[in-house]
Amino acid sequence: MSGPNVIVSGDIGSGKSTVIRATMARLGWQHPGGFFTHWGQAERGGAVLFLETWSGNIHPIARRVAQPAQPGGLPYDLDASIFNRAAMASLQPAADGHPVVIDELGLIERNAAPFAQALANLFQGPTPVLAVIQRRALEGWLAQLGAAGHAAKRVDVGIATRDALPAKVAKLFAIL
Repeated sequence: MSGPNVIVSGDIGSGKSTVIRATMARLGWQHPGGFFTHWGQAERGGAVLFLETWSGNIHPIARRVAQPAQPGGLPYDLDASIFNRAAMASLQPAADGHPVVIDELGLIERNAAPFAQALANLFQGPTPVLAVIQRRALEGWLAQLGAAGHAAKRVDVGIATRDALPAKVAKLFAIL
């Protein structure tokens, strides 16, 4: 039997991270498994994208490049080796029964097949998973996650709905 799995999606800047952090506070999830991504001290779109575990381990996972590898591609080069190693290690606390929270997965992280498979496996198990996926990357991630991703409950974040969503998402985990 799989645990409650929730995918929070929305456009860039819609408040996905705000919803996740408020949900975590509501549920008392201080140090779940998983990670969040950020640009360090830089604005969105900075030179380096970092993966940080909820316990504070930080890894640079992608760097801005002058020219995308493919026409129309993103101007970032994912270090798939670092990303896969750090992201997969962050899932380990789930073995202790802790939930896993991932904030967020977008287009940059899509070229990390080993992690996608580990996440799909996690979605099939008893561990509660709360994952943020950018709307523009949602269909690709759902394809990588397979049936378990499609079976997850989905919540769409918008500026008009984000304030009420932490309570709704917490209810989906049936832990208030």
